[in-house]
Amino acid sequence: MKEEVRLLTPDKMGYKDRGIMKWQGMILSEQKDYIRKMKAEALKADIQPKEEMTEEEIAEVLYTAYVTKLPVVIQAAILKNGLYYPDVIGMVMGFAQNKVVLDVRKKDGSNVEKRVTLDMIRNVELYDILKWKKLSK
Repeated sequence: MKEEVRLLTPDKMGYKDRGIMKWQGMILSEQKDYIRKMKAEALKADIQPKEEMTEEEIAEVLYTAYVTKLPVVIQAAILKNGLYYPDVIGMVMGFAQNKVVLDVRKKDGSNVEKRVTLDMIRNVELYDILKWKKLSK
């Protein structure tokens, strides 16, 4: 009697290879840090300077935002290594001397109070209330 030899492979037994997913755990922490750094630099490089406004124009927009309870987006007049900081989005809570009190929502969902002097503001615009509500979720 002749013996039959069967070759069994994982593919024939129904195993489905997950491909690259199984290698995600092999990425080194240095690689993850480098990828995060690259993404952060790409975000900073995309920040374009907005039109510089006068103090009167800035005060008018901030007062309108305060009265109508609308959020604002502020670009600071400060440069770091030749690049502008990311815009600050917040609600105008009040005024104290030459400072504006903002309620700024952080990425983790918590709120923080920030005080900004008028001479530190390059540009201010009213922010879309629907986008603001999405930030709060």
